[in-house]
Amino acid sequence: MSGRGVDEARAEVRLFASIITPTLGRPETLRRALASVLAQDMAEWEVIVVDDGEGEGAEAAEAIGDPRIRAHRSTGVGQVDARNSALVHARGAFVCWLDDDDWWEDPGHLSRLRREAGGRRVLAFRGGWIVYEAAGEVAGRREVFDHPASERSLRRDNTILTSSIAYPRAAHRELGLLDRELGGYCDWDFMLRMCDAGFALRKLSGLGVCYSIHGSNASAEAASPARRAGFERFAAKHSLEIEISNHLGIHKMRSAMSGPQGWSEVDGALEREFAFEGFPQAIAFVNRVAELAEAEDHHPDITISYSRVTLRWRSHSADAITERDRELALRSAALG
Repeated sequence: MSGRGVDEARAEVRLFASIITPTLGRPETLRRALASVLAQDMAEWEVIVVDDGEGEGAEAAEAIGDPRIRAHRSTGVGQVDARNSALVHARGAFVCWLDDDDWWEDPGHLSRLRREAGGRRVLAFRGGWIVYEAAGEVAGRREVFDHPASERSLRRDNTILTSSIAYPRAAHRELGLLDRELGGYCDWDFMLRMCDAGFALRKLSGLGVCYSIHGSNASAEAASPARRAGFERFAAKHSLEIEISNHLGIHKMRSAMSGPQGWSEVDGALEREFAFEGFPQAIAFVNRVAELAEAEDHHPDITISYSRVTLRWRSHSADAITERDRELALRSAALG
């Protein structure tokens, strides 16, 4: 083996994750996504940015000046070709996806992946938040997106955030690249292909991924002609009897089914995260909830992380979510 070949092989062994980031005309949000990778508490990663536009994304990536961030021009047209172009250059043991408008809020995201899924034949994913960045009354609001998924449920709808998925790069050697005929449904298709091939679904603990909702990916875009064509090909390929939707639509449907507005059913409890300006405001909210809980003699599980508070309501005596939980979830939310 030549000296260069030896160096490349050693680099591949050291790299735990290859992060695939296609981009098209969004250098500002791309910089935010890349900043969230640079903030990770482990260093054995590479980001492969593939520019599917006029080159603004490649320039933004190169301007950061970190050799672990490599920029390429897409060898085709569209996001699937861009992802496949990146996969050809990937060298890490695991492949992670991070779209140019999303970001990882947890600096331990990759460390958690290595600890909970590294070295295994798994398709890993994680919960996070839907962040509304489009103009309007909900601009700036966050909602917890932490829905379960199984091999069976993935044949009904996709509750896995695209920018949270990770899997061994060897999956592509076994199953091939992404199906370019499916457009935006290439991720869901590849997840089903991995499940069919025996890869185990594994949900990583905690929340860590921010999924941005903005003008070009809001619910109206879910039924665009190009997207619908890709969806119909995807459904036919896997013999699925499902209706077209996107993560926002699925989230709203699941939230409406599981509990009061803004709450999600997570592991058998009504759960919601509240964000405050700082630690004192978060503690003040906890104290108000504690007073309510004591008065009603019904207590939630409470997690505090500096300025963020997560409440979980569940009736342990009934081993289920009850109407009392729903009522107190609404009353506690009003205290925020």
